[in-house]
Amino acid sequence: MLDVSPSIYSLIALFVLAGVQLAALFSKGRLEAPSALRSLWIFFSAIALADWFSFCGAMWLLAFVSFCALREYLSLVDIRLEDRWGILASYLSIPFMFYLIQIEWYGFFIIAIPVYVFLLMPFFVALGGRSQGIVFSVGALNFGLFFYVSCIGHLAYLLFYSARMTLLMVVAVAIADGVYTSGKFKSLALRTLVRMAILCPLYVSLARWTAIPLVHSAMLGILIPVSVCLGRFTLHAVEQDLGIRADRLQPGRGRTIDGLKSYLFTAPIVFHYLRWFLKWGDL
Repeated sequence: MLDVSPSIYSLIALFVLAGVQLAALFSKGRLEAPSALRSLWIFFSAIALADWFSFCGAMWLLAFVSFCALREYLSLVDIRLEDRWGILASYLSIPFMFYLIQIEWYGFFIIAIPVYVFLLMPFFVALGGRSQGIVFSVGALNFGLFFYVSCIGHLAYLLFYSARMTLLMVVAVAIADGVYTSGKFKSLALRTLVRMAILCPLYVSLARWTAIPLVHSAMLGILIPVSVCLGRFTLHAVEQDLGIRADRLQPGRGRTIDGLKSYLFTAPIVFHYLRWFLKWGDL
């Protein structure tokens, strides 16, 4: 990991989150805790765990999140009973992918799902012995693997390099989410511009703390709002297709994947941008 000394900021984030939760609890219904807090608890806990105790523990916590998201997705998609070998391969890909992060095998990590798993998935699905519907099954399984395993894996890999940058990215996504769901800005373009106006100064002002050059800090302040917009728009359409309603989120019925949708586009984009321009691969 690049961050060799623990940072108090990961613990501060957890205390602030706990304060918001307690305020909502004791307000007797006058205040309602945002639904995004569930995701923030997990991410802040993983960041604090990696920062102060063990990256491996934090990584496998995120692997468990990946498993829960994939399981929830597969329970909602119209998958066939004959696809059990493909489903088994999907679940086994989670420890495989996160193990590649643990051993720092970036070259294989980056192509494991979009090349090898995508190539092998039709074979595993064909083992079920029924050809009718195989195209849909392969597409549905590969879709779930890409978003709920590969994209979350990028978040874990970003945490490997820098807990501070991961913490700032999670906070930035939460801020962008707040602007998105506030309802004050009806236009999608206006909401994106407002996010940029908030996040660009934030990243630039924290450039010394994150050790990201000013120009790249400003660029991240632009990329994150755009990626959050893309992620929410795309995954909202997927949720509608799966029958997930925002007013009826329940455990196992959309709560996990709904809480992750703003991070699924952002994590790979931020990770690869920083890895390329900060030359992490040369360390």
